[in-house]
Amino acid sequence: MRSDDVLARAEAALQRHGGRSRLQQRTVSRMVQAGKIKAKRFAWLTVGFLVGVPLFSLLVTPIGLLGFLLSIMAYFGLALAVVLAPAVRDVPVADLPTAPLKALPLSTEAWLSGQRRALPPPAQRLADGIGLKLEQLATQVQALDEKEPAALEVRRLIADDLPELINGYLRVPAHLRREGLNGMSPDRQLVEGLGVVDAELQRMSEQLASGDLHRLATQGRYLELKYQGDPSS
Repeated sequence: MRSDDVLARAEAALQRHGGRSRLQQRTVSRMVQAGKIKAKRFAWLTVGFLVGVPLFSLLVTPIGLLGFLLSIMAYFGLALAVVLAPAVRDVPVADLPTAPLKALPLSTEAWLSGQRRALPPPAQRLADGIGLKLEQLATQVQALDEKEPAALEVRRLIADDLPELINGYLRVPAHLRREGLNGMSPDRQLVEGLGVVDAELQRMSEQLASGDLHRLATQGRYLELKYQGDPSS
């Protein structure tokens, strides 16, 4: 399937299911959550300063005017660090294969969101659609036994194949990603590979919804992805 066709289908799916509004909601939700985390850290820092400095001066040793000024400088330095520090730790890709299945789809979605800016625009749109499918899959795997063959296929796709595809692309020097070598375009291969992942996630979601775990475990799965070509080549 041509990458243009893959993109067209992804765009249509996003529009049809209200994907863009849901992506915007998730972005806003992440920003609000990050703001709450930073506000809480800032509040604890302020309480620590207002209580800790006077107690230290009363119970240990008077700090004097110079000590008070230094403590204020330290407070503002720590406050700046709180503002600049990320509210949520990025999910290391190495942790995905060992993550519990129930947490894996959202962990992969969070990791994918962190890689989004490094991808070309067409791949970003596909990554958005994959993120929505991972969000849906998160609710469907809650009742799935870790030892089920179907669970192994879900894990293989979203903890191994998807990260391998993106990391393989990112290992290619930036100046070679558009044209590549010998006519092999890593940009195009990435788009086509993400299209396969998107289709596989849709199939998995449908079969989990229908309870057809045997078919999910035995179907061809991600073979097309494996033979689309390695973006790192």
